[in-house]
Amino acid sequence: MKMKKWSRKKIVDEFTGTLKADGAPMSRQQVHMLRKKARGLCLTCGAPAIGVYCLKHTIAARERMRKKLKYRRRLHNSASYILEKQSESRSKKRGNGHTTLSRLGRAKSRQTAKVA
Repeated sequence: MKMKKWSRKKIVDEFTGTLKADGAPMSRQQVHMLRKKARGLCLTCGAPAIGVYCLKHTIAARERMRKKLKYRRRLHNSASYILEKQSESRSKKRGNGHTTLSRLGRAKSRQTAKVA
């Protein structure tokens, strides 16, 4: 019987053979996410991360959770808002002129506040 040859060598690191809390083996996707997190990359896109996600996906997660938990107030001193403001000021200096989703979201929330 002929043995199958793999095209690449198996990665052997601290995440190889990792087990979950219940003793079951961890899936390859979970191991891949752990490796990204250890290297400091965004879990979604692989860009350099700020915490767990890149700035774009941090903002998306923040807005997603605000919608899910039905929060109306914004914590403007949180890290994601500060970093977003810094990146907006950098893009204005470069002359990008692109509007971000959060800025559009703020405009919509102001409009709904005026109506109510």
